[in-house]
Amino acid sequence: MSKYKNKQGIELNFNGDDIQSKLVKEVVEEAIKVFTGYNRFDARSAEWALSRGVNFLKENFDIDYDYPYNTEFGDGRTEEEMQSIDNRNKDEWRIKQYNRNRSEEDQVSTIEELDKRISDEIFNS
Repeated sequence: MSKYKNKQGIELNFNGDDIQSKLVKEVVEEAIKVFTGYNRFDARSAEWALSRGVNFLKENFDIDYDYPYNTEFGDGRTEEEMQSIDNRNKDEWRIKQYNRNRSEEDQVSTIEELDKRISDEIFNS
């Protein structure tokens, strides 16, 4: 596999054992984990990984390029929409998702109640 070369023909070389080469490799390895850590059967999960990976690289390499969200999957999402996707593992989001198709008497209001309800459903099915 050939290495990346810029327009002047200069190629990347991080074969050294110096601290900067190690750190750059570590950041790139972490970005790869972010980019590949998604459910391959879920487009939103892929979208989340793409957004998080790009933001991770922009932040760690101090890049100001304004990446258009979700270019792969359509017209694009706003930064606020991507933030709500990033917040999917927060308790409020989990509660909202659990409650969305349930009658009012079957809904939960705390994460503890949600966890218990899910546990009961798993063990009683």
